[in-house]
Amino acid sequence: MGNSSNIVKRIIYYMNPKRIDSKMVKLWIFYLLMSVIFFVLPKNMIEGHILILAPIVVLFVYALTTKDVMSSLILGTFSAYILWHKLGCVGGFFDDLMTVLSDEENIEMYMSFFLCGGIIIAMKRSGSTKAFADFVVSRFGKNEKILLTASGIYAGATSIDDYVSALTAGASFTPLIEAVKKPKLALAYVVRTLSINVSEMLPFGAWGYFVIYQIADAANVSGRAEATHIFMQTIPYMFYCMVACIIALLFALGIFPKIGPMKKAYQMIEEEGIQMGEAQTQDEEEDFDGNNPRTKNVSALNLILPIIVIVAALIATGLNCYLAFGIAAVFTGVLYVLQGLMTVKDYVQCTVDGFIDMMDMVMILMLGYAMQEVLYAMGMETFVESVCRAIPIPSLLPFLIFVFFCCEEYLYSLNYTLFQIAIPVLLVVLSNIPGVNVPLCLGALISASLFGANACVVSDLGVVSARSCGVKIYEQYITCQPYFILSAVIAGVMYLAAGFLL
Repeated sequence: MGNSSNIVKRIIYYMNPKRIDSKMVKLWIFYLLMSVIFFVLPKNMIEGHILILAPIVVLFVYALTTKDVMSSLILGTFSAYILWHKLGCVGGFFDDLMTVLSDEENIEMYMSFFLCGGIIIAMKRSGSTKAFADFVVSRFGKNEKILLTASGIYAGATSIDDYVSALTAGASFTPLIEAVKKPKLALAYVVRTLSINVSEMLPFGAWGYFVIYQIADAANVSGRAEATHIFMQTIPYMFYCMVACIIALLFALGIFPKIGPMKKAYQMIEEEGIQMGEAQTQDEEEDFDGNNPRTKNVSALNLILPIIVIVAALIATGLNCYLAFGIAAVFTGVLYVLQGLMTVKDYVQCTVDGFIDMMDMVMILMLGYAMQEVLYAMGMETFVESVCRAIPIPSLLPFLIFVFFCCEEYLYSLNYTLFQIAIPVLLVVLSNIPGVNVPLCLGALISASLFGANACVVSDLGVVSARSCGVKIYEQYITCQPYFILSAVIAGVMYLAAGFLL
């Protein structure tokens, strides 16, 4: 029957539970059952209540079971539309996809990734990444500690924009880590941690700048000057950011031990020569062709100069990633073509292949933004306010805010949307509660969001760092977990103590 062309017979044959993995049968029963429950739940039970987080739990369970981030995100997001839109779920889903696709800032971000993908592939095919790796190894030897520490310092130093930091750090240091035969997952962990956490603590960083704008939106804040002052008071209380960066740098220096799956990644590369969780390239032509006479003698500057141009253009354009990568793409093309490293046709093909290579990452981000749209529609703002008002002891507020939003962000990282929803509300609510340390509570909220950006399986920065370092998203997720969770536990203790002492 499986060889039949009859549609009905094929469905009966291939949908027979006996021919499907029992784990997947149970998972699909769970998903369908939850979808039915979501469909029958009335809206008044959902809006502004904890039930709006139920689709995130479905997404999380599916991702952990299948280890397939894309499928889990599609099905988890769609279950949220079933919960809210009922029979209109399909229309609501595609309407919101159109919204996130037509948003000017989102378009700039997607185009930034596409252009960056082209630059990275051009660097590989021109031999620039290999030349840079050979240059660094010849000067410093095969010292993993130096390379990982340098990657962390670079990621932190360029973190005025966390995406640019993660993308360029991965592109620069991945060939070096491969050259010294160490796990790329270790690099992904260091880059992912430093790029976003340092960015948050910088008032002129992309994250810090955005938080200042959200503080200014609060009804009890008079303007951006006051918002900046509040943000500066908050920086010393970003405990998770500090702890996570310290642990990552100690790991890079070889002081902090390799634990859990990360230890396994080191064992695999040292004993078997296998990169655990290595992502397969979509196009074999990405790899450097050592037999190409054009790329026999390549300067390491061919990688360094484009990255300098990216950072300089980012600063000059006021953190406009799209324009910065556009300028760098033109510069890189001219630089490579004039040297004869590739023809115009070759470089254009690198750009096209870069678009294709980044497509799955852009789809994941697009679905993530759609999930944020429906969560906002279901009353996430009201829910956040009710959570804050429900805490009876003011001294416990920083700790409980941190714990609650860590749990929520771990299941599904809202990132910027959490700040948009929670910060203006939180500042008004907290100002009416006697004895509350507002900067401490705000620092707890920001730290929880950064924990989610680090630890969530579908975090946008996790997708970016995994792609730039050439590893799979799920393997990056499991190897980094012990370090991020330990950082969160230490930060939680600090918030608990600070709530009573400060």
